[in-house]
Amino acid sequence: MIIKSKSIKSKKALENTIRYILTKENQKQLGFIINRYIKGDRNFDKEMQEAQSDLIKEQKLLEKRIKNMVSQFSENESKRSIERRNKNFAYHEIISFHKADTDKLPKKVLLKIARKYAKERSPNSMVISTMHSDKDHLHIHNVISALEFATGKPVRLSRKEFKEVKIRMEQFQEKELGLTFSKVNHSKKKKPCFSLILNEN
Repeated sequence: MIIKSKSIKSKKALENTIRYILTKENQKQLGFIINRYIKGDRNFDKEMQEAQSDLIKEQKLLEKRIKNMVSQFSENESKRSIERRNKNFAYHEIISFHKADTDKLPKKVLLKIARKYAKERSPNSMVISTMHSDKDHLHIHNVISALEFATGKPVRLSRKEFKEVKIRMEQFQEKELGLTFSKVNHSKKKKPCFSLILNEN
């Protein structure tokens, strides 16, 4: 799997990112939305499922859901213990898989990966995760708060620490998932890419 991280610097950027990842247009498979430390979100999930036949109602509920998520991220950000210039509001992190492994990645497996990543990346942060199937490969979007929930403690990782998370996820993939084509070369000199698999006769 390839894992990429982008910093979210403002409340508006956070709202735009959450709106993007929760949009279901052009999805080839029914996705999922999971979260951690987002109060009241289960009610929205239930109401949106009931409103699937009413697009206007579903869209209004989606906007309320997004506003609720942004509000709670903002409230958590207000607890920041150390102010700093150019601070991050949150992180948008994408986990991608090789298209040849799609058949080995049903929704329940992607849910397992999303939960594992949240635990490895930042076990005490607010998290929103969802799956996208709008491209030729499956990928998981994660929005992660830049502070631990309720403590105000930053969760920024160094390059070395982030690489260690990637390696642990790669080990999890190899041990638990059996994905053949989504193995990644973690060379320092190269951008992350899926390893070449050669068939030996």
